[in-house]
This record gives sequence, structure tokens and C-alpha cells, in this order.
Amino acid sequence: MEKISVSNIIEFGRKKTPASKLTLINNLRKPKKEDNSEGGGNYWIHSLSTINSTFVSEDNNAVVEKIDILIDKIEAATAKISKDMFQRNINILYNFEDFEFAKLKPTVELSYLSKPNSKSIITIKGLPLQVLPTHVFTFKENDTKKIGTVWFVAKLGGYQENELAIFTDVLFRYLKANYANEFEIDPKFCISMDVTTLKNVAYNKILNGNVASSLTLSIDSIKALLR
Repeated sequence: MEKISVSNIIEFGRKKTPASKLTLINNLRKPKKEDNSEGGGNYWIHSLSTINSTFVSEDNNAVVEKIDILIDKIEAATAKISKDMFQRNINILYNFEDFEFAKLKPTVELSYLSKPNSKSIITIKGLPLQVLPTHVFTFKENDTKKIGTVWFVAKLGGYQENELAIFTDVLFRYLKANYANEFEIDPKFCISMDVTTLKNVAYNKILNGNVASSLTLSIDSIKALLR
């Protein structure tokens, strides 16, 4: 297995029986095409791409404009599956028409970092994990160089808070593996957000014991089945 995604780990945790868990692991062993769909894939690209750019610009007019574009696409589409996809993306964007993106990041000036593929795979307890944050940004606070990140994710039916905690846990480990020598990680701004529900989990919630991450336990269970 070259790598496993965070959504794979969450799917593993949702499986109820040992047999279904083993089936998932066996499917993951099979070679697959390159997949950069951690945040929900192309199905959600119409909403996620707009949310991602608006996080930086904080110009919510782009959200309103994208809704209008997608309404036109619904009217032009002939297949129900396409109409449903556009409508679900519109429903997500409605959540962000007046959303205050500023509350997800520091109020000081930010520098956004590139996210090279060379940094996207981290190893946890011997398991290669793919991490695809939406944005990684640096900033200065009291002369301290700090770093934060946000990951917008989407899934039909949404994620539970404890599942978002897994995304956030992985994000923190990603920052620690790639940037801890140069920056101090700010747990308040290490955030995953489900764009379908607006639920979000910052790493400081995990540190404070307000929400638990089952990442380590899940990895242990996966590794046991890989033997």
C-alpha cells in the first residue's frame, strides 16, 4: 500500500464488522489512479474551489456569483445526476454567502505556502498517510514565527465531530513533520471544517479534551489487518 487517505481511515472506522473492515483493507491494497480527492473530489469541486479562494480573499461576492453560475448549469443539464450534483454544491455555497472566514484565521497578515507533493505523505506508526490541506499559512505573533492550516472537506451525509478530529489530528502531524523546525504550530488555527454542515474542529479542542481523535487506534487496527 503506497498511501492511505484520511477518508479511508474514517470509512474504516464506520465499518461495523471485522469482515467489512478486512474487505476495505484488501481493496486499498489494489493499485489505484492518483487521487487528490481527500476533500471530497471532483463532485464538490464547484463549491470547494470557490470556498478555497474566498478563504483568502474574504470577498463573499464570489460565492454569490458561483451560485448563479451553478443555477444556470442546473437549467442546462439534462441528466438528473448532474442536476443533483450542482444542487448539492449550491446548498454548500448557501452556507458561505455571509460566512465570516476571518474567524478561521489570525487577524494579522498571512503568507500562504505552496503544498508540494513531496510534503503530502507523512508516516504514522509505519503507515503512509496522504494529507492534502486546503491552505497552509504562516504569520508573526509577538515576534514568534507561527504556522496554521485549514482543510475544507465534504461528504454526502457529512462528518461527525469525532471524525473531523481525525482530519485535524492528521493536519497537526503534517505541520509537525514538515514545518516544526521553522515555525511554532498554533493549535487554534489548525482546523478542519465540513462545508456541508459548517462543523469544525481546531486542534486546541483535542488538546483541551473537548473532542477525541481515534487516529492512533484506527491506524493500529489497520496495521493489524495488513499483517
